[in-house]
Amino acid sequence: MGGPIPHGCLSPPQPTPEKEAQPIHREPSAPTTKPSRDMSPPAERSGRPDAPLHLVFVPFLARSHFAPLAAKAADACRQSGGVTTAAIVTTPHFASLAPPGVPVHVAGFRCPGGHEDFSHLQLQGVDDEASSAPAFFSAAEAALAPALEAALRDHDGPAAVVSDAVLYWAPRVARECGVPHVTFHTIGAFAAAAMVAVHLHRPEPFPDPFDVPGGFPHPVKLRRAQVNEEALAHFPLFRAAEAESCAVVFNSFSALEANFAAYYQSQLAGRPKKVFLVGPVLAAAAAASPRAVNGGAERDPILQWLDGRPAGSVVYVCFGSTCALGESQLRELATGLRASRRPFLWVIPAPGGEGGAAREERASSHGMVVAGRWAPQAEILAHRAVGGFVTHCGWNSVLEAVRAGVPLATWPLRAEQFVNEAFLVEVLRVGVRVREEADQVEALVPAGAVTRAVGRLMGNGQGEAEADAARRARARELGAAARAAVAEGGSSCRHWTGLVEELKALHGRDSDPQM
Repeated sequence: MGGPIPHGCLSPPQPTPEKEAQPIHREPSAPTTKPSRDMSPPAERSGRPDAPLHLVFVPFLARSHFAPLAAKAADACRQSGGVTTAAIVTTPHFASLAPPGVPVHVAGFRCPGGHEDFSHLQLQGVDDEASSAPAFFSAAEAALAPALEAALRDHDGPAAVVSDAVLYWAPRVARECGVPHVTFHTIGAFAAAAMVAVHLHRPEPFPDPFDVPGGFPHPVKLRRAQVNEEALAHFPLFRAAEAESCAVVFNSFSALEANFAAYYQSQLAGRPKKVFLVGPVLAAAAAASPRAVNGGAERDPILQWLDGRPAGSVVYVCFGSTCALGESQLRELATGLRASRRPFLWVIPAPGGEGGAAREERASSHGMVVAGRWAPQAEILAHRAVGGFVTHCGWNSVLEAVRAGVPLATWPLRAEQFVNEAFLVEVLRVGVRVREEADQVEALVPAGAVTRAVGRLMGNGQGEAEADAARRARARELGAAARAAVAEGGSSCRHWTGLVEELKALHGRDSDPQM
């Protein structure tokens, strides 16, 4: 439970969605605050009751955070019937990654230590004061807050702000501009709920291992080494900011995490508010299409290589764009993959962004290694040849695997990834652990552990056939539920429609813009 951004944690057991959950709701209390002197009441922002709702998305300046909010902005722009319009407030670096057709308000950004992406600041282990996390957060607020205010002041019509949960200043800006604010979590509800449980109900003394406390919806044990104490130290700041929001959104879906979203909602500070599950929101199609690699000329070579492999035979290995392994660990991983005697596809993105590593693609009798360039991960996972995924348990990667119905070998490295591992292995039962000593989170993982994990993941025929079959059946079930959630009429579509309707309704009330 920890990591680069101070916030996050945990999710549900039985995702059989015979009855899909409705948006989690408690009856709202009467407004307890008056609009501030600077606030123009929502009802005065437009004379047209049928005007589309303008959603201003503000992602945090890290690629894994930017992608889901930008993708949701693209969805809002495409919504039929002119119900919503959308724009993104961000910096020049991230503006270049925005989906086509989504307007962007670009804010000048003075990068601490030259880092434009928070993930890369952490990746390179920078610890001088000018390039510290507090300096980055401060610079992000200095750049984005005025740009957000300008975008809201310039829009004549109903509007709302949808911002990343770690941007603690965004609810204040929305309130001062007289518009409602929605908190968007880029982690799962399970992880967020576990963080709340530990923050509010931590036992003293703090045992190791410990059961997640506070009446948590599912029995889960964690090790103290998996808890990010730095994140917990900052947690009150984010809780206080979220209390000012009128709603909370998770990039998840009801069949996956309804229990944990309900628990999270029950622990919220401030006035009662709804929690909406609107995922899986995956990277925008334009940013994740083979054209980004090949200029539209031909099918990506990675997918061509997979085309020639038997169904379910390939192990896909990727640790995200910013979770780097040291040279010793890379050697152990390579040795373990070869010893598994399973064909593998190993993608090593460029550290620090495109062009940060030598570009390389090579195939051998063991598998294919792709280094230094973007790869179409969602398409890789959906390919019939892929039978398992060795992953760092970042939430975006987890959702892509879940949607594709692929089981996982879990190898968390930081942040809430350790809690996501517990969710995948203990709750959903679609994963196997690579690290054999759960409390040794910094230790080198030997080649033998990699080989054994790949064997369990892919079905090694040594008395684990039943467990492997059950894992794969569960993964397929979750995949079907994920795809149903985002199909027309699915639970996530209904949650999003409900959120938009409530935000539009707020602009007809001469009151504080809260639900």
